[in-house]
Parts: sequence; C-alpha cells; structure tokens
Amino acid sequence: MTDNGGAVRRAGRRGLLISIGIAGVLAATAIAGVFVLPGREYDDQQARAALQGGLLTAAAALVAVVGALIALDETRQANAEIRRANENTHVRELYTRAVDQLGSDNVTIRLGGIYALERIAVDSPADQRTVVAVLSAFVRVRSTALAQRSASRGGPDDEPQRPVPPAADIRAAVQVLGRLPSRDGIPRSDLNGADLTGPASLAQLDLAGANLAGTMLSRADLTGAVLSGADLTDARLREANLSGAWLDGANLTSARLSGADLTRAWLDDANLTNTRLSRADLTHVGALSQEQVDTARGDRSTRLPTWLVRPVSWGQPESPDDQ
Repeated sequence: MTDNGGAVRRAGRRGLLISIGIAGVLAATAIAGVFVLPGREYDDQQARAALQGGLLTAAAALVAVVGALIALDETRQANAEIRRANENTHVRELYTRAVDQLGSDNVTIRLGGIYALERIAVDSPADQRTVVAVLSAFVRVRSTALAQRSASRGGPDDEPQRPVPPAADIRAAVQVLGRLPSRDGIPRSDLNGADLTGPASLAQLDLAGANLAGTMLSRADLTGAVLSGADLTDARLREANLSGAWLDGANLTSARLSGADLTRAWLDDANLTNTRLSRADLTHVGALSQEQVDTARGDRSTRLPTWLVRPVSWGQPESPDDQ
C-alpha cells in the first residue's frame, strides 16, 4: 500500500505558506499606498482621507488574514504531531498484541498475529525490519520444535521423515515474509536452520537474497520461487520441486538436491560447489556452465545436457540418454 499522507500534508503546507506570503505582500502594498498614492493622485483632503482609511482597513484585514493563516499552520502542525503520536501508539499496541498472539496455543490466533504483523510492516516501513526478525524467529523456533517432537530420524541424508507439510502457521509466516515489500537495507528473511520439510506449497515464493542456510526444504513445492542471491549453503532440497525456480546467484555450496525437479530452473552464476545432485535431471536447466558442473557432486544417476562434459568422478551414466 502506498502512503501518500506525507506528500499531501507537505503540499497543503506549501499552499498555506504561499497564501501567507501573498497576503503579507498585499498588506504591505496597502500600507505603502496609504502614504504614497493619495498624495500623488488626490488634491481633495476629504477624498485623500477616505482613500487612506480604506487602505488602512484593507491592510488591517490582510494582517488579520496573515495572522489567521499563521495560527492555522501552527494548529495543523500541532494536530499532525498528535496524529503521529497516536499512530505510533496504535502501532505499538498492535505489535504487542500480535507478538502475544504468536505464543497462543490456538492456531487461529497465531495466524491472526502473523497477519497483524504483515499489516504493520506494510503500513509502517520503519517497523518492517523488526517484523521480519520476529516472523523469521517464529518460523525457525516453531518448525524445529515440531520437527523434534514428530520426526523420526534415520532417513535418507539423515533428514527427518515427516509425511505432513509444515503447520499452517509456519507456512503462513513464510509466505508473508515472501510477499512483504522489497525495501533497501531490509532482509527478506533469516530462516537459517528452519525445518520446512514436507510437501509445503511455497510456489512463487519470493525470498531473493534470504538467508536459507541449513534450511530443510525436502519435498517442498518451490515451483517458480524466486531465490536469486539466496544463501542456501547446506540447505536440504531433496526431491523438492524447483521447476521454473530462479536460483541465479544463489549460494548452493554443499546443498542437497538429490532427486530435485530442476526443469527450467535458472542457475546462472549459482555456486554449486560440493552440491549433491544424485538423481537430479539437469537436461533442461537454464544457464548451466561446465565450471558449475565440475565443482558439483553428481553420480551415475545425474543427467546432464549433451553439450556439457561429464566429470570423471561422477562415473559413467546409467544409460546413454543420461549423458
């Protein structure tokens, strides 16, 4: 939402100051006319006195107008300060209530707190950094706590095997982080180590430049997600749906993409050092270079475009079509 209140107030004050200036000039002109014009234009004493009286009356009226306009400007400024103070108080109260809601045992109340924080971030740009930090911490703490209680360890890649997607409130918080306005100097999110394992619908999610190091996103639906420049070091994306995702400039060092769907994913300038690509199909990936392939960790099941040379360490492909 665009906030035009400040611009409107500034325009109104400029108009008021212009009016004060015009009224002041007219008043000064009338006063000068009392002493200059009658002596030059009128010989009759009575007519001169009448004109002087009229000019003095006009000057007094204009001075009164100037005073009233100045008083109006001061009143408007005072009212603006009161409104800003009330708005700040309202934001603080809304923020406190929203944070309290995040700790509720009722998922509906927690969702209300998440969306209230979204409203604060949109309406009050100065508070967006705080909102991002709070929602990021909520996702990290709650997701890992749920994983510790419900996950059974010992699956592939030593990842928790949870058949259900992340809870509704966790998904909502991640989605809110992804759709907050992009503002200079404010991070998208810090989900370092969060556990979003499972078929979570995070399609079209925009977390460009976010800290997703160590995040568990196996089997997540990230179709068309914007992860450009994101830090995905050690992230677990096993069997994730990354079709059409933007991973340009992302740091995927030691990330696990075994079995991930990378159809039409964009990997321009992505760091694939030690990235695990077992069972990954890279034949339709965009902007994949030989240098990236040489630093990644594939195997016989990894499929490459025909124009790239298969590293010897990957072994021979399982079938000629995999080359």
